[in-house]
Amino acid sequence: MKNLIIAKRYSKALFNLGLEAGLVERYGQEMGAFITLMRDFPDLADAVQNPLYPEATRAALFFAVAEKVGLSPVVKSFINLLIEKGRVQHLGEIAEYYDRLIDEHDNVARAQVSTAIKLGKEALGDIEQMLGKMTGKKVVVDFEMDPGLIGGILVKIGDLVLDGSVKRELLNFKESLKRGALG
Repeated sequence: MKNLIIAKRYSKALFNLGLEAGLVERYGQEMGAFITLMRDFPDLADAVQNPLYPEATRAALFFAVAEKVGLSPVVKSFINLLIEKGRVQHLGEIAEYYDRLIDEHDNVARAQVSTAIKLGKEALGDIEQMLGKMTGKKVVVDFEMDPGLIGGILVKIGDLVLDGSVKRELLNFKESLKRGALG
């Protein structure tokens, strides 16, 4: 819970700065690039995040790396603030919430679609279009193949779940048999 509060507070602050400057997308990309860099170089992540190192040392290391990768002054200051406040370990959650803010601002919904078989681009396009009409937003589909569904489709958009899978139908049929609702 506390991490979500931290993520919301910091991501909203950076998002508002990005809106003012017209650089919302760039700030998100830069944060993502720095997170990837820390993931690829765990020693760097440890040196920047570990409170056992003096804050000045962590900040100096961060600024040296930020200069090399070309982070904008706002993102540099933002991440430095996270280092100063001892919150840099939450950068991943902050970036994730920041991406949600971008989607909300751009009226985009992300849908997770699962089927038992691989779907072609045309079928995924049709699903995107249908979900777009249903939600009133531009829908971006993340597709996943799940043979456990047996057949049909499972769609998740935020809190909304549309389960038209054969697996769900069989479970519903099983429950009906248990209740004696058939026949």
